Amino acid sequence: MDGTNEKQPSYEFIADNVINNDNSAVYLSKQTIEGSGLSPGSTVIIKGIKSHQTMCYVLAGDSCPAGHIQMNGVIQNNLHICCNGATTVTIYPRIAPRGTCIYVSPVTAPGVVNILIKANLQQYFENRRRPVRIGDVFTVGAGAGVGHIEFQVIETEPRPYCLVVHDTVIHCSNPINHDEVEVSLGEIDYDDICGLESVKRELKELVEYRIKFSEKFLKFDTPPSRGVLLYGPPGCGKTLLAKAVANECHVKFFSIKGPELLTMQSGTFGANVRDAFRKARQAAPCVLFFDELDAIAKARSGSGSASDGGGPADRIFNQILTEMDGMGSMKNVFIIGATNRPDIIDPDILRSGRLDELIYVPLPNDQLRLVILKSAIRQSFTAKDDDLAVLVSGTKDYSGANLVEICQRACKLTIKKLIRKETNLDEERQHSGEAPMELGESDPVPEISLDHLKEALEIAGRFVNKTNRDIYENFETLQQSGSANSGRI
Repeated sequence: MDGTNEKQPSYEFIADNVINNDNSAVYLSKQTIEGSGLSPGSTVIIKGIKSHQTMCYVLAGDSCPAGHIQMNGVIQNNLHICCNGATTVTIYPRIAPRGTCIYVSPVTAPGVVNILIKANLQQYFENRRRPVRIGDVFTVGAGAGVGHIEFQVIETEPRPYCLVVHDTVIHCSNPINHDEVEVSLGEIDYDDICGLESVKRELKELVEYRIKFSEKFLKFDTPPSRGVLLYGPPGCGKTLLAKAVANECHVKFFSIKGPELLTMQSGTFGANVRDAFRKARQAAPCVLFFDELDAIAKARSGSGSASDGGGPADRIFNQILTEMDGMGSMKNVFIIGATNRPDIIDPDILRSGRLDELIYVPLPNDQLRLVILKSAIRQSFTAKDDDLAVLVSGTKDYSGANLVEICQRACKLTIKKLIRKETNLDEERQHSGEAPMELGESDPVPEISLDHLKEALEIAGRFVNKTNRDIYENFETLQQSGSANSGRI
C-alpha cells in the first residue's frame, strides 16, 4: 500500500533545488499552502519518478514561486529525481500517524564508531517531529573530520510511514554497505515489462502474502510461501521480474548470481551464503534473489541426477537449504530463484517451506513480440505496423532479449550505412575541390528501415529451440503430477 489513490486530492508542482540541511522539509509559496488547504508543518506524501515516494512536512518558502516546490538533494534522491526546471512531482496531503518505533541502519561509514553513530542519530530526532518512510535515506551531521553519516529507514511501525515523536523508539541496527542501499534497482518496475500480466500478478501476490499478510496465514496455522522458482527460456525477463516486484512492493532487493558463489575463495562458500541471509534478515522486509540457481542447485547424487560430488556447489547448496529452514515464520524475507534449466534443479529445494511455488515465464506470443519490437525501436522505425507484423510472424520462439538484440543490430547497421554514406560524400567533395563537411552538417534523423530489421534478423540467433521447449513442458508435467500426489497447490 503506497498511501495514495486517485480519489484523494493531489497537487502537481515543478521541483526546484534548495540548499539546506533539513531532510524532512519541502517548501511551497505561502499562497500555494493556503490555496491547497495546508498549513506550515502539514505532512504530505510526495511522489516522484514511477513509484518512488517519500514523506515530508511543508513549510512556507519566501523564495518559492507559485506552482513550484523546493527540496534539498537528499529528498530528491529518495524520489529518484533531479531538479532541472522541468521535473514535476505530485503531493498528497496526508496526516502521518505517530510512530511506535522505527528501525534504521547506518550506511557504512569507515572510522565512525558506534557510539558516535547513535549519539548523532538521537540528536537528529531530538525535539523534532520528523516524518519518515520505509526506504528513505537521510543524512546526519557527525561533526568535524567526519562530515555526515547516511542512514536508511528499514522499517516503521505503523508502516509504511509514520511521524517520529518524543516517545518513538528508535532502533539502530548494524551498518550496511553503500551498494546494498536501495537506490533505483535500475528504475525497473512492472510498467517496464511488456505483457506477462498473470505472471506479474501472481508474483506480487506471493511476495505480499509473505511480507504484509503472514499473520493472517498463521491464524490458520499455515505459513505463507517463503519463496518461488521462476523458470523458463532465457531472455524472457525472470531477472527483471524479480527486481520489479521488489520495487512494486517497496522492499529491499538483494541479488546473488549462482556462478559468482562458485568463483569465491575456497573455504568461504558457507560463510558467504550465511552472510547473504544475515544481511537479508537485517534488511527485512526484502527480496533475496538467486539468479542462475541451476549453477549451485543441481540435483545431488541420489536425487536422480549428477551433482559435483560434495564439491563447492554441494556445500553452497546445503548451506542455502540450512538457511532457508532456519528462517522464522515471521521473518519477512521472500526468496526468488531463477533458472533456465528446471530439469536439473535438485527437488529438495522445491519442498514446502523453501521454493515451494513455481511460476513459468513463457516466450512472448505474436502480439507481445510486436509490442516489444515497437517499444525497442520507438520513433526510429519508418515502416508501417503491418510490415512489422509480417516480420514478427517470422520470429516464433524468439525471446524478448532476442528481439531487443535484433533492434540493436538494426540500429548498428543503420549507423554503419550512414557513416559510409557520409564518408563517400566527403570523398566526392574533396575530388571536386569543395571543403569537407562540418561535423554534424549532414546528420539526418536516424531511421531504421524494414530492410535493416530483416538483415539483423538473419544475423541474430535465437535462444530457444524445440529441445528447450520440451524441457519446460516435461518439467511442468512432472511438477503437476508431483503436486497432485503431494497435495501441494
